[in-house]
Amino acid sequence: MQALRQSAACALVIVLAATAVAQLTIDATGPIRARKREATEGHGGGVGRKLPLQVNIESNASAPDANGRTLVTFVLTNSGKGEITLPVSPHPGDLEPEDPKASYTVMRLGLGISPSRKPGVIFPGGAELYGSMAGPGTLINLAPGDSIRILALVALPEVGGSVSGPEEAFDATASLVDETIRTALGRTFSDSREIGFARSHEYTIKSLLRSRD
Repeated sequence: MQALRQSAACALVIVLAATAVAQLTIDATGPIRARKREATEGHGGGVGRKLPLQVNIESNASAPDANGRTLVTFVLTNSGKGEITLPVSPHPGDLEPEDPKASYTVMRLGLGISPSRKPGVIFPGGAELYGSMAGPGTLINLAPGDSIRILALVALPEVGGSVSGPEEAFDATASLVDETIRTALGRTFSDSREIGFARSHEYTIKSLLRSRD
């Protein structure tokens, strides 16, 4: 009986831990603890791999701030059959080593919103999350079906679109990379290797606001 109670207690802990991850909300609206060494050069490589992530966005219809940015919630759900590791810290400076010459690697998750018909354009704002094994609590293993929510500020288009055309359509993207920061000859480099990306379905401002009803 005691062994049964211990097993039940263990199962409860596991369920509670999974629930905590599923309900995790990350505030990436600032202020952010930035790196002391910001890279001025670097390169990146893409593989075009699709991440097993369902990307959705929500808005509470709050008024834009002084910079014209609206509070948006990115909802990332593991749509795969296995766990996926994601960074959850909005503070890259917390993962920077004390030695200013030391190289280090982090996982970086970029979240943004782009107009659907303008490739390469990104609305100002969004969020970046960082994590590494060297930073306790900065990485999570998201189980299949579980979600995390990230609060970010984004300059969304206005309701109604332009006078000359319909409402502007847009979608949200999540891009996951491994980033290595290194310093050589007094210059700081950022070398990125894409892990994968995911994209939401298409939204307009009206449909985004309706999704909250």
